[in-house]
Amino acid sequence: MYKICAFSTIYSHKWMKKIYDLNIPNVEFEVIIYENLSNLENLFTGNYLKFDGIVFSGQIPYLHIRKTLQKEATRIPCMFFDITERDFYYKLAEVQYNDPTFHFNESIIDFIYEENNYLGLKAWLPEDNFPYLLSETIQVFGLTNAYEVVSKRHLQLLKEKKVRYCFTRLTNLYTYFDEVDVEPILVVPTEKSMESTLQKLIKEIELISLKNSQVVCGHLVFSYMANDMQEFEYRQIALYKAILDFNRKSAISLISYRNAIHYEIITNYGDYVNITNNSTNCSLANFLRQELPFKVRIGWGIGKTLQDAQIQAETASTYCNDSVTESYVLTRENQLVGPLEGENFLILSEDTSVMIDDIASKTNISSFQLQKIYTLMTMLKKDELTADEISLHLSITTRTANRLLKKLEECQYATVQTNVVHKGKGRPKNVYKVKFW
Repeated sequence: MYKICAFSTIYSHKWMKKIYDLNIPNVEFEVIIYENLSNLENLFTGNYLKFDGIVFSGQIPYLHIRKTLQKEATRIPCMFFDITERDFYYKLAEVQYNDPTFHFNESIIDFIYEENNYLGLKAWLPEDNFPYLLSETIQVFGLTNAYEVVSKRHLQLLKEKKVRYCFTRLTNLYTYFDEVDVEPILVVPTEKSMESTLQKLIKEIELISLKNSQVVCGHLVFSYMANDMQEFEYRQIALYKAILDFNRKSAISLISYRNAIHYEIITNYGDYVNITNNSTNCSLANFLRQELPFKVRIGWGIGKTLQDAQIQAETASTYCNDSVTESYVLTRENQLVGPLEGENFLILSEDTSVMIDDIASKTNISSFQLQKIYTLMTMLKKDELTADEISLHLSITTRTANRLLKKLEECQYATVQTNVVHKGKGRPKNVYKVKFW
């Protein structure tokens, strides 16, 4: 049983309540009335987690929430009831029947724009007979003063005697018409178009439900001295306790168990999205930084099977820097994202992955190593690297880093910079300009 919330004003409730009469199986509806857009924000924030999907009475509340509560709105499927061509032409036929002198160029229609293909009018209506519009784009309904913008446009055209007919979606537009003796022509969705919108919403809910059931694996590993077993056992116990404390604090039940040298977490995609704020900021990494005196590398893996997710998670953890607690994720499409630290994260696109695979085949360097170098360059925002920098950030020996750079140089993907001034004592370090594109 899916629960769907419908947000409506008191003016729209007359037609919105028809939602209860629709015969849609396995769906429970609840209509919530809001007084104004500020009140809508509060009601949405306080209620959206109780439902599987949200539908709005029109464009204004939908675009307002998408703009002001972007983070919350992306966590749940949201749609709005729109006017279809069938709805519009049904009302249009009624108007023309009641008034044979009707002309389109004496009308304003505030709900046709480029995004809905002007409800087909431009395909057959001559330009000199085309109605007045509110805007060429739906985005005007996302303005904070959208109601005032709509009413002002209608009233201006009426006062200038350019129009005789005002077609509108706004059920409260008549409240702005005290100064004019014109009744706006309200066009609302029919039950058929309402049902069509809700069926689309249900499909989106089902897709998200299917996606949220994916298995996600977390791979947590810490560094230790091989000959200090007492410290190793302490870190194992401390990490396990921290994971339990995180479960309790976040009210998320992560399945965790200890492997020989690492901890593994198993959860679903929905909980992973909550933990990582949709793959942008890992709250588990933030928590472990505060709770533990040592560093933890966290790799998240998303795969078709648990085994795939485990492999992805272990691979993702190798991208972490040993000097800080941080996390990366490797998706089922082999897209690397990280570090998950707010805005400072990298998404390795599919095109970039193809490019790196091509370089790997030509240099005989593994794609895995090349991805790490590419990630390092992106994080440091520079393309000039030394072997010491690669060694430090990739947790490999300087000798291995030198060997990788020389291979890139031999295949013309790197050149030694001769004009770099060496600072400090000792033998000058080669600085390589790496060219992946």
